[in-house]
Amino acid sequence: MSLVEGKRITFKRARPNPLFQYWLEELFEQAHKKNSKFESILKEALDSISKYPLPLQSGAECAILKGFDKRLCLFIDKRLEEYKNLNKVTSNPSPNGINISISPPPDAPTLPRSPIEKNKSSEVHSSAAHPNPRNKKNKMKYKPAFRSGGYAILMGLLDHTTCSSTQSLQKDELINIAQKYCEESFTRPKPETFYTAWSNMSRLISKGLVNKTGGRKCQYSLTDLGISVAKELFLDTQNMPTVNDIIFNDKSYDTAASQNVENEVIVLEEDSSKTDHILKNNSLIKDHLIDEQIADLDQQIIVMDAGTFDIILLIDKNETSGCSKKNDPTVAQFNKFPDLKHEYRSLKVGDFTWVARHKTSNQELVLPYVVERKRMDDLGASIKDGRFHEQKFRLRKCGLKHVIYMVESYGKNKYVGLPVQTLMQGLANTRVQDDFKVHVTDSLTHSARFLAMMTLRLTFEFKNKQLKGHNKESCNDILMTFEFFNKSSIKNKPLSVTDTFIKLLLQLKGVSVEKALAITNVYKTPVALIKAYELCTEKEAEILLANLKCGLTSRNVGPSVSKTVYQLFKFENIR
Repeated sequence: MSLVEGKRITFKRARPNPLFQYWLEELFEQAHKKNSKFESILKEALDSISKYPLPLQSGAECAILKGFDKRLCLFIDKRLEEYKNLNKVTSNPSPNGINISISPPPDAPTLPRSPIEKNKSSEVHSSAAHPNPRNKKNKMKYKPAFRSGGYAILMGLLDHTTCSSTQSLQKDELINIAQKYCEESFTRPKPETFYTAWSNMSRLISKGLVNKTGGRKCQYSLTDLGISVAKELFLDTQNMPTVNDIIFNDKSYDTAASQNVENEVIVLEEDSSKTDHILKNNSLIKDHLIDEQIADLDQQIIVMDAGTFDIILLIDKNETSGCSKKNDPTVAQFNKFPDLKHEYRSLKVGDFTWVARHKTSNQELVLPYVVERKRMDDLGASIKDGRFHEQKFRLRKCGLKHVIYMVESYGKNKYVGLPVQTLMQGLANTRVQDDFKVHVTDSLTHSARFLAMMTLRLTFEFKNKQLKGHNKESCNDILMTFEFFNKSSIKNKPLSVTDTFIKLLLQLKGVSVEKALAITNVYKTPVALIKAYELCTEKEAEILLANLKCGLTSRNVGPSVSKTVYQLFKFENIR
């Protein structure tokens, strides 16, 4: 008697719940494109439903799965009800799960069905003589989100395809081209994850947008579908703002900011009408003064025509460690960019700035951008010893319009001197109250790359512009010379009475830079404030400064700060 050996046969559905999964995929794609906070929740729900081996009859039954809260279950039930009404779906229990038979009338609207849903339907109704169709292409084209890893890969391959005779690229070459289209790194994973922008390549290959050929040295190229999708993405995202646009162009793309711009335009129009009225009444005097000012400016203005200057990144010498340039980590990072024009100088304020240098006369004008670099541990130390507010005050007074506060992560940010929440609050205050641009990087490498990208962007922004400057503080479109910028920013320069008054007020508890500036805008000197106190009763003097407006949000200085300032000068008067 011979033994019959055989393998145990198991039946397992590829996607037991294709309809629910398809709806969740649609919802996840929408959340991903909008950068919604529900993206992570939907991803968790998708993962759990794809791993669940049994078919589910309703959204309520999905509540047993991870990631499905009450709102998501109600969404599934609502979609299922709409689907049944529109397509006359009948649900009958069967060994294979939900048996969906669709027989809509000729004029009834129908919802799009996923290819996997079609596979499921054919699996239920077909016999062994009619095997299931597999790997059918989805009618909906996959389009990566703007500035994502997939978007950057498609744009990089499209650039190479249009500019070169060869169609394929190796990984390193593709990363160099694609990095400028992406906000995330292609080489360094996110903190505590293994995800990089390159992780999107497998999805592009599975969607049929990119071909992968070769063995060890793989070559990547666009398919016909990939070329069409890349061109559509290019046309759709031409006018979409990036992080760089927001930083360099100083534009706000939210509705609140646009409303502020409209209000500012209205105010400017009102001011211009008032100015026209004044000029009409005093035309002779005003015209004479304006002519004299223009004649005086023409004698001192430096003019650089388009194409006659180079944009150079200036790096503060104190940013280097003091060892030989070969071993210095900062120098090594910037040497990775051979085409980057940069120099090391002693900057009196800020750590990085840019100058436009004339190609023949070597005259230098400072562009209105300055960067202050802080590592997380240094940020914590500066908050504790008071340098944080003092440096921000000097940055605001340096005469450059665009101040960027660049913060580097320090390992996992565990030993930075202060709780991370305190540091984040300080950065939020810097962004909202001081109106600085705050940019956070993962490492020195990312900081160097950010500065290199800024240099390229500024070169592009100013290459077709005529620059004007003088050896004075910048005003409107007239820039200041580097010599004047460095001299006017000296830390220990003689201070005016108002500047000394501001520094005095900053030593008081609860007095921020905005509140100190609001007080000194009304009372330029301590003498002026003391004289105002002398005209008030004690109760009136305690709240004299309470209603002064400060900051961009026009908040009040407050009665507590007002009383503190009064008590200081009251004590001085008694002495």
